Amino acid sequence: YAAFEEAQRDFERARSVYERALDVDHRNSTIWLKYAEMEMRNRHINAARNVWDRAVTLMPRVDQFWFKYIYMEEMLGNISGARALFDRWTEWEPDDAAW
Repeated sequence: YAAFEEAQRDFERARSVYERALDVDHRNSTIWLKYAEMEMRNRHINAARNVWDRAVTLMPRVDQFWFKYIYMEEMLGNISGARALFDRWTEWEPDDAAW
């Protein structure tokens, strides 16, 4: 349903759908990924940063969140921000498979 709202360009309602889904299951990584990617796809950079930061704070062991968050910052030219995120991630001592 959130995808429908996004297609209708009603981002507030799409966000509301994602937030309600996260209220039900905040450990569902697929919801976090779709939510952040929706924000990125529509160039809502600060909203995407907020979603990624919440995701990595709640589930720091999900390497894919870190990869995508750092990659987004790198693509935006925010190299110092990407470096700070990378340092934050390495504090969690990710598995060897993350490299």
